[in-house]
Amino acid sequence: MTLLSIRGLSKVYAEIPVVDRVDLQVTQGEIVMVIGPSGAGKSTLLRCVNRIEIPSEGDVLLDGVNMAGDMRNGKLVPDAPSATAQKRRRIGMVFQRFNLFAHLTALDNVAIGPRRVLGMKPADARTLAAEQLARVRLADHMLKRPAQLSGGQQQRVAIARAMAMRPVLMLFDEPTSALDPELVGEVLEVIRSLAEEGMTMLVVTHEMQFAREVGTRVLFMDGGRVLEDAPPKAFFARPQQNRAREFLRRIHVMTPA
Repeated sequence: MTLLSIRGLSKVYAEIPVVDRVDLQVTQGEIVMVIGPSGAGKSTLLRCVNRIEIPSEGDVLLDGVNMAGDMRNGKLVPDAPSATAQKRRRIGMVFQRFNLFAHLTALDNVAIGPRRVLGMKPADARTLAAEQLARVRLADHMLKRPAQLSGGQQQRVAIARAMAMRPVLMLFDEPTSALDPELVGEVLEVIRSLAEEGMTMLVVTHEMQFAREVGTRVLFMDGGRVLEDAPPKAFFARPQQNRAREFLRRIHVMTPA
C-alpha cells in the first residue's frame, strides 16, 4: 500500500530550484535513505513533505490525503493553519538539533505533545512518555533535564517525543550530524529498531554503511533532483549515473560489483 505519494514537487528560492520536480512513491514499511552532497535538496524535500516549507508546486499525499488542502470541484482549496497542523500530526520529524525544552525533564519533553496537541490527560501523557523513553533505552534518565544528558541521549529523547505522537511516517533529517562520533551508534541503533518494527521512514543521512544495511531503498539527490532510486545493494555496487559514481568514490564507499 502506498503511504506517501510525492508528485512533481518543487521548491524554488530566488528563482533557483532547490527541489526540482521530484516524484516519489513510498509504500508502508519502507525505509528510504536519502543521500547526496550538501545542497542537494535533501533536507528541503523532507521539510516540504510535512509543510514546514511550502512547496512551490506539486503535491504531497499521505495515505491518500493531500497535505496542502482538499479538492473541491476539481480545484485545490488550501487548508487553514489548524487543518495543516491536524494533518502534520501523522508525521514525526527528528532534526539535526534536538530542540528540547531546557527547563523540562526528558519525561515532560516527551509528554508535552500528547498533552497539548492530542488532548491527553496529564497522567496518561506521562505514562505514554515513559513508554516511549523506555523504547529508546532511556528509562533510567527520564527525570533528567537536557543539560544532564549526552547529545546522543538528547537525540533519543527527540525520537521518543516524535514517536509519542503516534505517527504513521517518520522523517529523520541528518539525525547524527550534530553528534560526536562515539555517540552516533546509539542513535542509529534506535532508528534500526524502528525499522525492524515496520515504521515507514525517510532518512537523510551521511552514514553510508547504515544506509546500506538498514534501508530498503536509496535515493541519490543532486541539484534538487532524484538521480537514482534503487535497492541499497544495487546502488552501492553499480550506481547508474556518473554523478552518483563520483560521489561514492569521493567518500570511498563504492563496493565491487
